[in-house]
Amino acid sequence: METRTKQRDFGLDLVRAAAGVLTLSVHFFLNSGFYETPVAGKTMLAACMVRMLCMTCVPLFLLLTGYTCVGRRWSKGYYRKLLPVLAVYVLAGAACLAFRVVWAGERFTLWGIVRQFTVYSAAPYGWYIEMYIGLFLLSPFFNAAWHALEDGGKGALVLTLMGLTALPGAVNQYRELLPAWWVGVYPLTYYALGAWLREHPLRFKGWQLLACWLGLAVLVGVKGYRTAGSGVYVWLPEDQWGSLALTLESVCLFSLLRRAKGERVPRPLRWCVVRVAKLSLPMYLVSYIADQIVYPVLAQAVPEAHHRLFAMPVAVPAAVLCSLLLAQPIDWAAEALVRLAPVKTNNAQES
Repeated sequence: METRTKQRDFGLDLVRAAAGVLTLSVHFFLNSGFYETPVAGKTMLAACMVRMLCMTCVPLFLLLTGYTCVGRRWSKGYYRKLLPVLAVYVLAGAACLAFRVVWAGERFTLWGIVRQFTVYSAAPYGWYIEMYIGLFLLSPFFNAAWHALEDGGKGALVLTLMGLTALPGAVNQYRELLPAWWVGVYPLTYYALGAWLREHPLRFKGWQLLACWLGLAVLVGVKGYRTAGSGVYVWLPEDQWGSLALTLESVCLFSLLRRAKGERVPRPLRWCVVRVAKLSLPMYLVSYIADQIVYPVLAQAVPEAHHRLFAMPVAVPAAVLCSLLLAQPIDWAAEALVRLAPVKTNNAQES
């Protein structure tokens, strides 16, 4: 959700919008039969590469969180700032549950409905909210520690977190050398990286950042293709959200998009970016509904799963548009609910 500001930052909006669209693009591979199809042939090789490009979606959201929220301080009213996110989740979850009852014929008891919300499955993609709540609760204390450190200490903290979350997967697939207990705290790694990039933007040229993003996706995509060995896709250590490859990919893409200026962007396109950015959270949560509508149609239109990659430029925009249409009334309703319990906030809040 967005904090109302008179002047929007186009670069941050572009990151937010790209993260939302890439998330729905990753869902293409989940819903199009990619993981059940033998990985053989040039089309599936291309699919492996494109998939890795899209896998930077969640890391972009987390980098953005650290970038925009590192200035937050704890106060008695801090927790009220979570209300907009919770309102969107509850409304999106209600929409998904209604769809599951009407469209899929699922049945729920009253307790079953309550439990769907408490385990973050009312909206089937709601795991992100579960993770985000923990990050939100920790962030003011993390921020206090961050601002107490000198640059050297901040750099050491970033490298320590990367060593705990990103290195084990990269190293242990060849030989078990590093402890992997902490790999699940990768959201803190991305948060710290976002905070670091706010103070120390990468100095690489745009084409270099783009080449790194594309190059890493190609390398990992080729590895995934070869690992499958003409069988179904096998998940690699590089596929994990906190992997070293995805961390580097995401930092490059974030830094590239963050630099974008809106002055030269045509007004209609700029408006679209802003709308997608503003609605990125409800769009993501209700995209389950769009997926259940779009992908059965795709399967019927293109029976051969390995040919469906060619339909991705149609299927993903269709899912995005459908999700945006559903997200807009949810956003309006969430705003109305939050106005009943006003949240005063001076910090940009990520989607």
